[in-house]
Amino acid sequence: MIKNKKILVITTTDNMIWQFLIPHIQFLQQYNEVECVCAKTGFWFDELKDKYNLKMHEINFARNPFKPRNIKAYRELCKLQKENNFDLIYSQQPVGGLMGRLLAKKYKIPCFYTAHGFAFLKGGSKIKNFVFRNVERYLAKYTDVLITINDEDFSACKNWKAKKKYKISGIGVDNKKIDNAKPRDQARLDLGLKDEFVVLTVAEFIKRKNYPTMLGAIAKLADKNIKYIICGTGSEMENMKEYAHKLGLDDKVKFLGYVKNVGNIMSASDVFFLASHREGLALSVIESMNFGVPIVGSNVRGIRDLIEDGKNGFVCEKDDVDGFADRLGRLCDDKELRSKMGKESLKMSQKYSIDNVKSELEQIYNEFES
Repeated sequence: MIKNKKILVITTTDNMIWQFLIPHIQFLQQYNEVECVCAKTGFWFDELKDKYNLKMHEINFARNPFKPRNIKAYRELCKLQKENNFDLIYSQQPVGGLMGRLLAKKYKIPCFYTAHGFAFLKGGSKIKNFVFRNVERYLAKYTDVLITINDEDFSACKNWKAKKKYKISGIGVDNKKIDNAKPRDQARLDLGLKDEFVVLTVAEFIKRKNYPTMLGAIAKLADKNIKYIICGTGSEMENMKEYAHKLGLDDKVKFLGYVKNVGNIMSASDVFFLASHREGLALSVIESMNFGVPIVGSNVRGIRDLIEDGKNGFVCEKDDVDGFADRLGRLCDDKELRSKMGKESLKMSQKYSIDNVKSELEQIYNEFES
């Protein structure tokens, strides 16, 4: 186990720490002093300080690595290092990974990097893939431990010069979400649901989540007793509300915005739907699997890793509106199939538990210290 280190966790945004990293930071805090640096993008930054007593540093990183403000952000990061003398960098996300490894190179500090989905991927833009693949390959030389969370990314980095490379089972799902969730009947009652077939998506409203395709598939099922519930916020939310209205879905879609206890919504749902263009390893999918919910998802990295087509759900090509509508319709019409696939989802979800992921990380930490 890593011990007696002064660790700086670098993420692009505060939301990343809030959603995914709190258990991992607390795990490291057992034996180390851990501080975090990120951009402040919402309530999460102050909550991390006040609720979890994390020592937070604010630097206004841009999510796009080529934004000029990242030059200023890097200078501020160097100043932070000079003032605090961190002796281990733990970087996350593409920009956090870029900043962290440049910092590690400059000050000759050991660096961990968790790739939550490389910015290049199969089927992506050739120019973008070329640029990001080569940036990641170059930065790997200054990475002591490179951690990936899906098969495609692990395969991509096998020949890079990071000192050690690993694949783990995602970020880990906390079963407390299930324990704290309301029973299905109560959760549905609270949402004003009766006997509707409930399709759920939990995802930020950004272009790569591919909401037009998902709304298009729901529109093709307008004759069915279906309710599409969406949890999330983001820059594309108002555009998607307008698009849903244009498709005549006002009585079919519920936009709930940000939901703190999303487990209640998962408890009420019949199927989870995510047609993203790319993911790292979709935590919302794993959480729904933990509730025994079948999955309909796109055939992309980070989603196909979690679905055995025809076993715990269905996989379609990312823009196949008709294919998604067909699979959702089959699940809507066949309660026995939903039950069978839901049981498989629950069984398959166990490897992604937070306890299992912590165990995998502890082994990595032990090898780093040995």
